[in-house]
Amino acid sequence: MTSQFDDLTKKAAELGASDAKLLTTDAIVFDPRSFLKCRFGCNRYGGNWTCPPNLNLSPERFMEAFDRYRTAIMIKSVDPKISQEVTLAIEKEAMLAFGCMYAFAMALCVQCETCAFPEPCLYPHLARPTMDAYGIDIGKTVEALGFDNVEFDREGKLLPAWYSMVLLD
Repeated sequence: MTSQFDDLTKKAAELGASDAKLLTTDAIVFDPRSFLKCRFGCNRYGGNWTCPPNLNLSPERFMEAFDRYRTAIMIKSVDPKISQEVTLAIEKEAMLAFGCMYAFAMALCVQCETCAFPEPCLYPHLARPTMDAYGIDIGKTVEALGFDNVEFDREGKLLPAWYSMVLLD
């Protein structure tokens, strides 16, 4: 996919992403089972501002907004902190350099060792919801993009893969 946003994939790599790819939003796979995994398979559920049920935007309202987007950038990193930093930087770049005033990042928030919840968020300007919190099947979505899901460091140790996304236009 070639796009006016190709420079954003390069920028993501410059900022530390392992890989970044553009996709149309109709290629993003939703699966309602992800809500079950959030609720019954994640220790962050109910204890973080950026995770269900503490999101003050229902899945229905999210989908209403999502339907207005046409392009997104999927970002891969080996570190969740880098993933969040790169994703937020790309969101800002899309807004300022590309005029995407509604660019919206979706990334696991890792600003605090332990989330301040139920106290007010310490970094509300950096906090964004995760993709799976709104029903996105990350595995199926990145599989179709052809991401190389397995990476190793120089010693041959398997590196984790963290995915985040920015909805662009």
